[in-house]
Amino acid sequence: MKARLSHRWEIALIACLALTISAVKLAGAEPLSERERERETFRQGWAAAQSGDLAGFIMAMGALPDYPLVPYLEAELLRQRVDQVPEAVMTHFLARHRGWSFAPTLETTWLRSLGQRGEYQALRRHGRDSTDPEVRCYQAAGRIEAQEHEGLAEEIAGLWLVGRSQPEACDPVFTWWQAQGNPAPDLAWQRFQLAFEAGDLGLARYLRRYLAGEEREWAERWLNMQARPHETLGQARQWRDQPRARQLISNGLRQLVRREWERAELHWQALAPAFSWSASEQAAIARELALYRAVRLDGEALAAIDALPDSARDQQMLEWRARAALAHGNWPAVLASIEAMTAAEQEQGRWRYWRGRAMAALESPEALTVLAALAREPHYYGFLAAAHLGRAFNLCSEELAVDSAVQARLLGDLEFERALELFQVGLYDHARRTWNRVARRLSQSELEQAALLLTASGWYDRAIAALNNPQNRQAYPWRFPLAEKGLVMAEAEQRRVNPALVYGLMRAESAMQRDALSPAGARGLLQLMPGTAREVARRNGLAYNGAGDLLDPATNIALGVAHLAELEERYAGNWVLVAAAYNAGINAVARWLEERPLAAPDIWLETLPYHETREYVPRILAFATIYEWQLAAKPGVLAANMLGRVSDSGRFACPE
Repeated sequence: MKARLSHRWEIALIACLALTISAVKLAGAEPLSERERERETFRQGWAAAQSGDLAGFIMAMGALPDYPLVPYLEAELLRQRVDQVPEAVMTHFLARHRGWSFAPTLETTWLRSLGQRGEYQALRRHGRDSTDPEVRCYQAAGRIEAQEHEGLAEEIAGLWLVGRSQPEACDPVFTWWQAQGNPAPDLAWQRFQLAFEAGDLGLARYLRRYLAGEEREWAERWLNMQARPHETLGQARQWRDQPRARQLISNGLRQLVRREWERAELHWQALAPAFSWSASEQAAIARELALYRAVRLDGEALAAIDALPDSARDQQMLEWRARAALAHGNWPAVLASIEAMTAAEQEQGRWRYWRGRAMAALESPEALTVLAALAREPHYYGFLAAAHLGRAFNLCSEELAVDSAVQARLLGDLEFERALELFQVGLYDHARRTWNRVARRLSQSELEQAALLLTASGWYDRAIAALNNPQNRQAYPWRFPLAEKGLVMAEAEQRRVNPALVYGLMRAESAMQRDALSPAGARGLLQLMPGTAREVARRNGLAYNGAGDLLDPATNIALGVAHLAELEERYAGNWVLVAAAYNAGINAVARWLEERPLAAPDIWLETLPYHETREYVPRILAFATIYEWQLAAKPGVLAANMLGRVSDSGRFACPE
């Protein structure tokens, strides 16, 4: 019966397509190639799907009998009609397209639909291996309905014991489970802690209802510590000495020390003798206090770090010892901190540079040797060393030669072709997922040839990723492409912003991925926040109709370069501050300038409290230097911003 039903469903669909295929017409003043016609038809079909235009959707499908992306339209039709699709049709379609980028989402959508409709037997047949919480809750609901209770309480406990709220589909299952006398107090406390650690304080507050007595009192203390650490630590001396109290005090001190290390220090002095701390607990708290004294560049930070047990003076502590010493011009302590690091860490460009700077400040004859060796390397610290010495920037590009045979094999690979087509029609997420499957099975030489093909197609972000290995570090034309060159050069010229800096920022922000979306909500090539884009557009009279516009390169670049021009004006052309503000915001930069007087730019940058910004600004300046080479410009960005001058000898060279 199922096979017959499946056959009838497919016959009806094919008949519908046959009736509409002759009606498909494409608008356009200029004739398109066959492949471009297919792409345009696909885009029309996809747009119809998004708007619910079923007739236009089916019409497009019928006009694409051999186009490799037709299954994506079929999958979308199945997704939109998921509650009407016969089981046999869906299972056959998924079996034929196992491994396609749409398959996992389509399968999960279908399994959820089966659960919503109470088709538990079908769900059991096809969803046994699903890890989706909603599907698993429907499976548990099916077992409850069938009265298959063996091991069910334990299974539901696993669904309940997570640090986040579960889907609404789980509510009836949890209600049944709770009617059986669950959760036990220790399990409820475990989930409370998971929610707290995950930062879901709403869930943590909700879970208080499952706690009683002492556990509920401790839960209140945990929540109070999160909201008011100073006040709660002040009450902690009245607590009974037990592991839970010491853990909460330790967490509260860590939370407070990040904002106010002086207050945290005072609380620790009061609480240290009131509890039976183990040596490891004391060392951990002392380490946090010493670390944040150094982060705040306190004058006594070095003494606090040196008072720690040897086990607590790890790489992070030694780095901040060096930074605190830098801030106070204590060059012997800078050198001593570096020499206490492991040999591997001392070989990093950052610490070789600061070793050279310290030796130069101490008038050591070895300084020139250290900086000269570093100046031969093509990265931020190498460029900075070269600028200090007034030497040429060492940049030797490697050419990637075309291998026609390998490229022909790649273009004949159906999955590779599919990835390229998905990119061309604008389904970038599907394109990346498909490409990632391809990339995992390619050799090094095949990845290089793939990068050439991807670059030729304008798919720069995957070309960059394909070359992200030591063997290809010098393939600069492909690792640092001049994406959207016409737009960038025109906007940079209009706003009087150095195009190398625009490119450096774009490369660091999105790796040229036009639909890049950050966890914070920044979008597009220059990773603009929608609120920032709206204000920049208003101040500069630029078109902007919402967050979706930021995925359009023309809009993103116009708004991004205008924003950079505003930041340049604010910071008088100082790109250390421009890049820092672009990354962390103008409020953070204002705070840092108040806390950390802007002395030598390299020292100011090295001692910033945000790890991300300390890494970000050097990356921008190094990338901008490489883009100066790409644009055949003299290397002036890094020296001008880090040394306040451009050496007359500033140039690129590639020693034989």
